[in-house]
Amino acid sequence: MTLSLLVATPRLAGSVFERGVLLMIEDQGGALGLLINRPSVVRVGELLPETGEAASALPVYSGGPVERSAGWCLYQAAVGQAEELQLTPELWLSRDQGVLGRLLAGPQRFYLLLGYAGWSPGQLEREEQAGSWLWGEITDDDLAELLWHTSDEQKWPAALKLLGTPPGNVVGGAQA
Repeated sequence: MTLSLLVATPRLAGSVFERGVLLMIEDQGGALGLLINRPSVVRVGELLPETGEAASALPVYSGGPVERSAGWCLYQAAVGQAEELQLTPELWLSRDQGVLGRLLAGPQRFYLLLGYAGWSPGQLEREEQAGSWLWGEITDDDLAELLWHTSDEQKWPAALKLLGTPPGNVVGGAQA
């Protein structure tokens, strides 16, 4: 399993990916991307009215434009369900509704994302060559900082810096 960041350049302005930061999850079966800085106006309590007061105010994130009804939970520690995928020592992913129930009952931080980003074979490579994306590896510590300690508005410039590209150096879809 490989984790990396995919960061939109200004070339994608006006698209669903404008200033987007995606966590890319790759394994031998393929890859998918989850937008980690796109909170929607919908709150968890609107989707799941039975949630507790603290969780009900949390935003539901737009994970990407594919299968917008598919739910994903990205969270900090295992909750003991069978359908959990450990991404790093302190980052887990699941689509299991039981995981969401446990996350809503507990104190740990999490993202509830609807949808994901996917590309046809060769599409992402072509888009990257055209200057639409910057792609790079990320350490577990940097990922944790980005997810749990960086505001959604600051994730795009922070992700660019993590990839070694100050935001002011990204102009019109290519590095200046």
